[in-house]
Amino acid sequence: MRKHERLAGSKAHRLRFEAEKPRPPSMLRHTESAADALSDLLADAVLPADETEEEENVGVQAVRTGRQGAESSVRRMSKQRQKKQIQRQYAAAQTGRQVEGIVVQGAGEAVFTPVQRTERKVEMFIRKNRGKLVILLFAVMMTYMLSSLSGCMPIAQSLLESLVIGTYPAEEDDLIAAERAYCEMEDALQDELDRYGEIHPGYDEVQVEQMEIWHDPYVLLALISARIGGEWTVDTAMPTLELLFEQQYKLTTAVEKETRYRTEWKKEYKQMEDPKTGEMKWRENWVQIEVAYTYTICKVKLVNKILSHLPFIVLSREKVGMYALYMATLGNYPDLFAGKPHASQLKEPMEYEVPEAYKQADPKFAKLIEAGERYIGYPYVWGGDSPETSFDCSGFISWIFKESGVRDVGRLGATSLYGVCTPIEPEEARPGDLIFFQGTLGDGVAGNDGITHVALYVGDGYILNCGNPISYADLSRAYWQEHFYGFGRMYE
Repeated sequence: MRKHERLAGSKAHRLRFEAEKPRPPSMLRHTESAADALSDLLADAVLPADETEEEENVGVQAVRTGRQGAESSVRRMSKQRQKKQIQRQYAAAQTGRQVEGIVVQGAGEAVFTPVQRTERKVEMFIRKNRGKLVILLFAVMMTYMLSSLSGCMPIAQSLLESLVIGTYPAEEDDLIAAERAYCEMEDALQDELDRYGEIHPGYDEVQVEQMEIWHDPYVLLALISARIGGEWTVDTAMPTLELLFEQQYKLTTAVEKETRYRTEWKKEYKQMEDPKTGEMKWRENWVQIEVAYTYTICKVKLVNKILSHLPFIVLSREKVGMYALYMATLGNYPDLFAGKPHASQLKEPMEYEVPEAYKQADPKFAKLIEAGERYIGYPYVWGGDSPETSFDCSGFISWIFKESGVRDVGRLGATSLYGVCTPIEPEEARPGDLIFFQGTLGDGVAGNDGITHVALYVGDGYILNCGNPISYADLSRAYWQEHFYGFGRMYE
């Protein structure tokens, strides 16, 4: 078991919470791709079922069949939608203004206007598909920021363009080939480490210290796509693959020379008198001696910088935003590497309602929750500190405290956030306090000793946590218990 030093003055604690009350199953599901979610949204929610026409669904079909033809389909659908909207408005005007609002007929049956029926369908769809819409809304936001889309653009066109932007700009065969090429580079590196003395002769001893060689294929493809910024093939992506490999894996060697001694037999000649003749004769005599020699040791060290820690190293800030979008959608290929070790998965945010009484009792806490819940479903991005780049844990906490107006401490890391807090005991923790964890980066990763993670405590053993994705989390899980460090108070 790896041991971690605690900061001065800290105490070891065990988090204890009451048994969790049964909660209804989460309604959030990522069982469909973002494109399928958009298809449902457009076909089942935006357009009333009895008014849907074949030509109005060409945009939906474009998403289902791929990126090609999506742009022209968007334009056609937008024109059709505008025409239909004018026709419906005109028809409503001709039937009289009494149609506005709810009209009670017969035995109390409520009749809604077409607009209200559509609104109710959209509301019901959102309630049932909140998880899928998180990705769509994030994609729309990135589309507007990165493409400067017009504010009057039809929402269908905006969503379609967002999905196109969130899809890897490469063919599936090239995606698989890029992943295979990177794996081959990793295999070659491991083989070199295994046979270093054979490949690099001249050393008496080779000592290898290495971290595990691994990467997330979705992080790889997101970095490639964001850095190139357009259509790519495995051939055009090779320089980027080589750059990422050089940044991820750092192989260093250090040669040490020692003076050592070994025992050898040495033949000597010694004059001795012949006992019979008295004659002096030279005779062989073998003796053991210690001989000094130089012993050469080659110490080899491999550090894995972790591919997901590289966005701000290899990408501009704007391109980090694109990387975040690709990670939020997994490039619209969520099943391409299903089952592969270390491959990201689209995870549903945990469904949890913060008790209203807690927010009413502490208006500052209410502001923090309001600010933090805006970003539920956003992907974790190492170094991220704003909605444009998405967030890491400390970036998320720094942002919501500033955005809510509760306290502006700038952009601080987890350890620095603990430094500006007043440390408190677990039994004193209240909603709005920060909770800190240690050793969450993994063995051998730089900075893993000490505080490595921070989240917002919301009471009753729950936290609002910037994981992947941003979500509520239950502190009773063994993981949080194992890595718990302490609580800190940012405001009174």
